[in-house]
Amino acid sequence: MSALKKSLSMKQSDLDLLLSHAEEDLPFESVSLLFGNETESGFHATRAVHMNNTLRSKTQFRIDPEELYSLLLAAERDNEELVGIFHSHPAPPFPSSSDISNMRLNPVVWIIASNLTGSWIYRGYILDNGKIHNVELVIL
Repeated sequence: MSALKKSLSMKQSDLDLLLSHAEEDLPFESVSLLFGNETESGFHATRAVHMNNTLRSKTQFRIDPEELYSLLLAAERDNEELVGIFHSHPAPPFPSSSDISNMRLNPVVWIIASNLTGSWIYRGYILDNGKIHNVELVIL
């Protein structure tokens, strides 16, 4: 990432799909990948791919590395890139220490969703120079 990007745009239908999968995966963490492109002002997600949380954990997620590799190759072939990682939390929608470690390895927008109040709340973040920054989520 060349400069800090402060927005990620996506379709309402993709957001609805992400939240629907998160609801279906309860009580476990849900995880999905967002593919698209970097723009001058931020990132634009053109598709969301729901992934299987191989840990089946309420507090962590893991993606099958072979499945991830296959998706990354297909994205490159289609002139797309990984622009975001969505996952749900059993806590407020803020990066955990585990998330921060993974954000160092995956410098994309992280969208974290929580339904502690009975309705989904979600926030976007990016790690830059070791600091967490809010990312505006633009729903189209």
